[in-house]
Amino acid sequence: MEEEYVGINLMVNGISYPLVVRRSEEPYYRQAARLINDKLLKYKERFASESDEKLMAMVAIDIAFRRMKDTNLSGTSRISERLLELTKQIDDTLEK
Repeated sequence: MEEEYVGINLMVNGISYPLVVRRSEEPYYRQAARLINDKLLKYKERFASESDEKLMAMVAIDIAFRRMKDTNLSGTSRISERLLELTKQIDDTLEK
């Protein structure tokens, strides 16, 4: 079955961006727009004299950095946690 697409408008920094996205992915796009707007507001408060372009670049770097850090941390720590769980399950099964 083919997934349904929907047209949405995202507001980022007061600019409307019309997009066509998978219906199942719409919430993620809306969350992403909120994240960008929230971070942009914080950067505007802290660096009021900077241009919108520079502030948007700072937001992009911030989000990309956090994504890379989370990916690296969650990838290794989740795998380690899962391996420990599986090892414990194997040990428990072997003891029975």
